[in-house]
Parts: sequence; structure tokens; C-alpha cells
Amino acid sequence: MNKDLTLVFSSYQSHKLLEKLIRKFSNKYRIIIIENSCDYEIKKKFSNLKKKIEVIIPVKNLGLAKSYNLGIKKAKTNLVFLNNPDIEISNKSIIQLIKYAKKIRKFGVIAPNYKNNKIFKNYEIFNKKKIPSALFEKLNIIEVDHIDNSFIIDKRNLNNNLFDENFFLYFETSDFIAKLKKRHKKILIAKKITFHHYGSKSVPEEYSNLVKKTRAYHYNWSKFYYYKKNYNFIYGLKAIIPNLAKSIVKIFFGLIKFDIKAVKLSLLEMYGIISSIIGLRSSYRPKN
Repeated sequence: MNKDLTLVFSSYQSHKLLEKLIRKFSNKYRIIIIENSCDYEIKKKFSNLKKKIEVIIPVKNLGLAKSYNLGIKKAKTNLVFLNNPDIEISNKSIIQLIKYAKKIRKFGVIAPNYKNNKIFKNYEIFNKKKIPSALFEKLNIIEVDHIDNSFIIDKRNLNNNLFDENFFLYFETSDFIAKLKKRHKKILIAKKITFHHYGSKSVPEEYSNLVKKTRAYHYNWSKFYYYKKNYNFIYGLKAIIPNLAKSIVKIFFGLIKFDIKAVKLSLLEMYGIISSIIGLRSSYRPKN
């Protein structure tokens, strides 16, 4: 058993994607899956894989922030690789990431690079480009300001500063990265280590209505909360007002077209915005 790394996945009926992905992994890695659909039958789906897999079925949908925190706490290794199920990454890439993490040691997160990053990058650089150290140049690593998906953390560098569990979905990674940067932890991209992220493919198509409802409420709730927390209340208002205006316009045109589904989704957007502004918790959990 590899004593260096645990892979953690937050899942919602994503077992088909995960089975296909995990089959390609080395038997040396310990894998933790947080199954947020609360479907106990899913444990059986992984019983035929000769891997060290722990499937955790919580009593309710934890969302991404709580799932990642649970995975980090359950991991017996210092290095933890946090992922969505809709990725494709090789054993070679994982081994290289472990090597880099061991060499650098004092970092916030380190992530691989998208295979096709000409259309969309999994990182952003807001400030002036940092001058790389000799080690970073040798490993072709760059320091960035934000990472989108799939990254390794070292529990020893966190000092129990985990994900903010007020987030259910959306902006939890942005907040986590912002927290690490305030503590002067480096956010790193290994440019030559690549992976593929399919994007919005984690949940099967039959749950598309649930996904739309969840996004309508939680994206807007989380957006205001993130900007209020990391900047201030007024900044949060400025960030969310365009979303509120769009929701009002969509409700108006939805009523004209008698598009009840569109109206309901827009009302959920408004509900998320208003709930966050007045300080209510992100409590909305659609069932279908």
C-alpha cells in the first residue's frame, strides 16, 4: 500500500465514471469516495475492484466542501489528491505529482495542467508573474493565484485550515485557495504533468433537473458569500447585483412565454441571492 497518497472523490451517482477511472490506477493507492446520493447499493459497485477503496455513505448530501474535509480527515497519508469524478489522469502523472510534492514540501496546493489548455486553463494568474525559483524552473512549475480543479494538498501544511463548510457547492475551492494565499502558501501548477477534465459530467444525465436546481440556488448563494467573506459586504453586493438583475429579466420573459420551468429556476436564483444577503445558511437541497 502506498504510504504517500490518498485519492479523494466527491461523488453523486458517479460510480460508472469512477469505476472506469479507478481500474487504471495502481493498486498501491488508497481511495476514498464520499457518495452523496446516500445510495448504499453503490458500495457493491466497487467490491469487484481489487483496490483499497473506502466508500463513505453519509446520512445526507454533504456537498463538496464537507466531502473534501471528511476525505482529508479520513486519509491516513499526509498527501491527499482531491478530485471530481469526471477526470482522466494517468498513474505516471500521479507518481510525478507525488515526487514534486515531496521535493517542494512547503506548498498550499499543487495541481496538474489541462491537456488542452488553449480553450480553458485550470488556473489563473491575477497579479504580476512571479519570479520562479531554480527548483520551479527545473520542474517547470509556475506559481498562480487560482486553481480550478484536481489538486494535491499536504495535511501538514494546512494546520487544520480546511474548506469552509458554509459552502455547499461552488466557490469553496476559490475560498480555500484565498485562505492559503493569505497564509503565504504557494499555489502551484505543474505544467508538464497533464490531465483531462470533462467538465459538468460528474452526475448522470437523469439527474440533470436536480443539477439545474442545485446550481440555480447554490451558485448565487455562494458567490455573494464568497465575496462578502473575502472582501466586504458592499463588494459582495456589487458582485451579485448583475446576477439578481438577470434573474428578474429571466422571470419576466419566462412569464411572457409561459415557461414555468425557466421561471422556477430564476426564482431559485433569487432565493439563493436573497438568502445569502440576509445571512441565511445554504440550506436548500432539491430532491429531484
